[in-house]
Formats: sequence, C-alpha cells, structure tokens
Amino acid sequence: MPKVRITTPEEKPWQVSGERVETDLSRQIQPDGGPWSAYKIREPGSETELQLVELRFHPGEVTELHCHDEDELIYILEGSMLINNRELKAGTTVYLGGGVFYGFTAGPEGLHFLNFRGHIDNSFHLPGRRKIVDTSVSH
Repeated sequence: MPKVRITTPEEKPWQVSGERVETDLSRQIQPDGGPWSAYKIREPGSETELQLVELRFHPGEVTELHCHDEDELIYILEGSMLINNRELKAGTTVYLGGGVFYGFTAGPEGLHFLNFRGHIDNSFHLPGRRKIVDTSVSH
C-alpha cells in the first residue's frame, strides 16, 4: 500500500555519534539548536523502506577511512568535502558502492549533506573491523 510520510526538521533531533572525536568546535551550537558535528535520522529505513540521514561536520573535521554494507548516495547541501584529493561543493552527488572504503575532510565552511540508502544500514566498518552503530534516538 502506498504511503505518504512528512517530517519537518524540528521533529527529528540532532544526535552526536560516538564515532566522532569531540572538540569545542564540534559541540558549538548552530542556529537550529543542534551541535555543529551531528546527524539526524530523517527516515530510519527498514528492509523494504528507504533510509535518509542528514549529517553535518565542522570545518576541517576528518572522517576516517570506512565503508558501509549498502550502496549510498551523498548529496552535498552546504559547504564542501575533500575526498580523494578532490574538493566537492554544494550540489554535488557522490555514489558509493557497498563495501567501498572512503574517508573525507569537511571544507573550510564545514559540510552538510544528505545520505540516501535503499534500505536500513547502520554499518560503519573500519579497515579490519566490522561494526554496527546504534542509531536509536538518544535524549
């Protein structure tokens, strides 16, 4: 049966990942009330439903080499990302196949992007270490 589900930004809280290194800059509160380095689960996904996560990173924040189990699309909303020695700016889409390792650095204005997956995937694997991340909402 077709579904329609609408969520507004204030309905989903910003969360801080335990995988990120906390600094004074990463905890800095932004105009929307959330910290600079954080994520929102906009659509949690399931085995049959799409997943959408909104993420933001403070200027110069580094995300280490990692991969996920599922294919993903990244759409950059604001700022820029340095990936494979290439600067990608707002409006750019990046397709990453499941199991492909990548890392990136947020640009000088920070980075804000949407991450789309075909269904739920909470994996965050470092080279030589497989892990599932708890993305349940924390309060």
